[in-house]
Amino acid sequence: MATVHRAVQTLRNGAVREVALKRLLPTLKRELVTLFLDEARLLKHLDHPNIATTFDSGRVFGTYFIAMEYVRGPTLKQLVEHCALTVGSVPQPVTLNLAAQLCDALDHAHNRCDEHGISLGIIHRDVTPANILLADNGLLKVIDFGLAKATSQTEESVAGIIKGKFGYIAPEYLHGRLDRRVDLWAVGIIMYELLTSRRLFDGVDDLDTMRRVAQMPIPRPSMANPAVPPELDALVMRALDRDPNTRWQSAAEMRDGIEAVIAQADSRADHHQVAEWVQWVFGAQDRPAPAFTSTRAPAPPPPDPRRAIALPKLPSAPGSPVAIWIIAGAALLTLALVILLVS
Repeated sequence: MATVHRAVQTLRNGAVREVALKRLLPTLKRELVTLFLDEARLLKHLDHPNIATTFDSGRVFGTYFIAMEYVRGPTLKQLVEHCALTVGSVPQPVTLNLAAQLCDALDHAHNRCDEHGISLGIIHRDVTPANILLADNGLLKVIDFGLAKATSQTEESVAGIIKGKFGYIAPEYLHGRLDRRVDLWAVGIIMYELLTSRRLFDGVDDLDTMRRVAQMPIPRPSMANPAVPPELDALVMRALDRDPNTRWQSAAEMRDGIEAVIAQADSRADHHQVAEWVQWVFGAQDRPAPAFTSTRAPAPPPPDPRRAIALPKLPSAPGSPVAIWIIAGAALLTLALVILLVS
């Protein structure tokens, strides 16, 4: 449908910047053109640090294009696959940081309004590791709103047509029910895959994958990674509840749940530490892995012997050698005084 290239855009002041240039391939299908234009219109309403910025869109020499922020860094799909072959699962502090950023991006998109204050009703509908980039400064960037559903669309959805990758679609969407909670189901799958370096619903074909989404008993992340604590297990499993009414109800609510788990963890990672760890994973691993910030209260320092308080010496207890000598000396002195007085 479209290709994405790295390009250079010259600004009015003469400066240049790298952009990701998305171009629609030549087509005679009207619906493909409409979908592309819908995405371009939708992206103009999104302005968030965790969503790739759109700079421009239009048509040049008969080719439709969207010029977006060029993000230097891997996709989460590449990160999970690389970790599975090298260091194993993604550390919990990194997973929680990325999940919180992802929820922030979805919260912004889900609640975005048009210029008249009317909700756009955006549902990304294709939240997958391949559509999430990790910049070299540790910021997560959601991309590709090409399959997003919104009230501003001019191309109506066709009943019975499922859009998105089958391994990440919510079970209710298989039956035609769609709201923003389907994106949170996908966040749960992504968290599971980060924590375990395993695909959750990986069937032999699309039909088998959909069957697994609808019926397969969902394992807790700790079954594949025993280091996952119960509170993190519970957070992920709530996102993966097949009943949307008992799932996380909004991206903001799920983000708050993530922050609560972070508060209970032994360590946390900020964006800079996430970036350092990702660079370590894809770079030389002959040096120790970067450390994360400990959330435990520091142990009190040992007492300084130089500041020790000197306690006064207590008199020796009766019966001790020192006391006996003192008493004997006093008796002799008394006897000498008596003899002196008598004589």
